[in-house]
Amino acid sequence: MSECETLVGPPPHEATDTGGLTLGAILTELRARIPDREALVFDDPFLCGATVRWTYGDLERQARRIAKALLASGIGKGARVGVLMGNRPEAVASLFGGALAGAVVVPLSTFSPKPELSHLLTHADLSVLLLQTTMGAHRFAADVTELCPAAAGPGFIGDAAYPHLRHVAALGPVEYACGIQPWERFLRRGDTIDDALLDAATAQVHASDPAVVIYSSGTTDRPKGVLHHHQAVALQCWTQAGLFGRDESTRLWCALPLFWTAGLNAAMGATLAAGGTWVMQEVFEPGHALRLMERERVTEPHTLPHQARALEEHPDWSSTDLSSCTRVFGKSVFTRHPSVTGDTGWNMPVGYGSSETCSFFTAHPSDTPRELLRQRGYGRLLAGNELRVVDPETGRVLGPGEEGELAVRGPTLMDHYVKRTRAECFDADGFYRTGDLGSYDEDGYVYFSGRRTEVIKTAGANVSPAEIEVRLQAYEPVKLARAVGVPDDRRSEIVVLCVELKAGATATEDDIRSFLRERLAAYKVPKRVLFFPEGEVPMNPSGMKVKDEALVALARERLSR
Repeated sequence: MSECETLVGPPPHEATDTGGLTLGAILTELRARIPDREALVFDDPFLCGATVRWTYGDLERQARRIAKALLASGIGKGARVGVLMGNRPEAVASLFGGALAGAVVVPLSTFSPKPELSHLLTHADLSVLLLQTTMGAHRFAADVTELCPAAAGPGFIGDAAYPHLRHVAALGPVEYACGIQPWERFLRRGDTIDDALLDAATAQVHASDPAVVIYSSGTTDRPKGVLHHHQAVALQCWTQAGLFGRDESTRLWCALPLFWTAGLNAAMGATLAAGGTWVMQEVFEPGHALRLMERERVTEPHTLPHQARALEEHPDWSSTDLSSCTRVFGKSVFTRHPSVTGDTGWNMPVGYGSSETCSFFTAHPSDTPRELLRQRGYGRLLAGNELRVVDPETGRVLGPGEEGELAVRGPTLMDHYVKRTRAECFDADGFYRTGDLGSYDEDGYVYFSGRRTEVIKTAGANVSPAEIEVRLQAYEPVKLARAVGVPDDRRSEIVVLCVELKAGATATEDDIRSFLRERLAAYKVPKRVLFFPEGEVPMNPSGMKVKDEALVALARERLSR
């Protein structure tokens, strides 16, 4: 295979502003450099909403307490520690504490219903589970003790359903702990471990050691556990701090959870690596979010689409002082706020990546001119990364301008999926076949077309749902849009667009098809547009992905009428 068939990013040594390559090293370096700078801010429901402020020194002390408690509990290097918590300081301390002890930390989805939680506890081979008793309407301690009654007590947990589980500790009011070992009692276990022993254990943690397991959020299949080594996570923290242009003045508000790579790296990791402050919120509530952003003088706010709508529709939106929010971008809801004047030299980094690449694999950094952002896809490869575009049918490696399946290799690529061999995860050359379609141009810019498995085959042509959905982002009345293929006797499949409109908005099928005709080839324009009321489009438990099979069934039923 010729070298020109593989797109190669800058050499790894060109990655700038990179520090330690283990999570423990990141925290130790920051504590040594800026011990008194504020790292985390959180209004704690367990303390009647009192504001908790942790410096980098506080974060390291709390992480070390957790690490000592894990060592005292018999947790050795490589053991799995689950963290079932929202965005709160103890969750961050648990992540770093597990890393200091040499454990593999598994942030568990707070969206998981009990059957999925049971699967995660088993599949991840957890030895320890650190949870918070409650979060909003969730009752995590009650769920865990219902699944594993032996967790409700101080004795040995010997449940055949969870054969590796030995300890569970619960943070929060004891009346909701359901008999699980209280948090402070768990931490006191570590009083028998001296600093020298912890330091010796931490010194044996290497960049090549496994660090975290991130479970992907599936729509039809069970989540897959993505195992990453320390180097992958640490590199993403340092790299993304640079991509976002963060520094010690950064005050970030972002409700992305730690069990997604975006929350782990872009929200938490990149903010802390830059020496900034993460203003945390474990359950999104728009009024509280606005108060936090105003009170804490947030400089960089990030929302998911449904959160942006909720903020703008809140009665306090216009009267809240958000003038500190200068790191805003393009069509962000914050650019429309009367008190916000954005930094015109900053743009939201745009890139391509996945859980398997531990987030960004390609990127346009925040100082990329907006014209380039609009014209050059998802940016260039990050340092050390390699990309091949492969013909999905023949396996032939394609060249610039040819569309095929993206195959990736690089320093932040996963080690493997949990309970799958490397041979099951990678091709013979060590590339991961992503299932995504795309291409790259002569200048090395990468373009994403959509999921290969989602391509709709209609009358012999391939249509990417992603392309249709991206075009509709510019159509104001549409709140949610999902294009699916519905079986058809004549065309094999027809493209059907399922739409949920914004509250109070109106649009007809002809309106939407006319809008798309001006922006898409004729064969890509949906044959039908179906409108769904709020809440009727089936979503996965996290509410972030549409369940396509269920939506196709609904669409077929509608069309049959």
